[in-house]
Amino acid sequence: MTLIARKDAFVRGLVERAGWPPEQAEEHFHHYAPLFEIGNEVDFVLSEAKRLRRRYPGIPVAPMMYKVEDNRLYLVDEGSITQ
Repeated sequence: MTLIARKDAFVRGLVERAGWPPEQAEEHFHHYAPLFEIGNEVDFVLSEAKRLRRRYPGIPVAPMMYKVEDNRLYLVDEGSITQ
């Protein structure tokens, strides 16, 4: 989440660590950031679980989230969310 808010650090990393020209690094970020931005983390986890179940029907998939704030892993209750 909040990938857009980390643009400056991302671009700076490409410039300083990967040797990219600043203009190319910024263009790369603007092109690819929307593809990887996660709006709502719960919605994302649920949609990924659904996608993985369709892709790998023989493998059980559990929608889970790790929260850095409290160092805990949570099982997302799919029954309580309306999509």
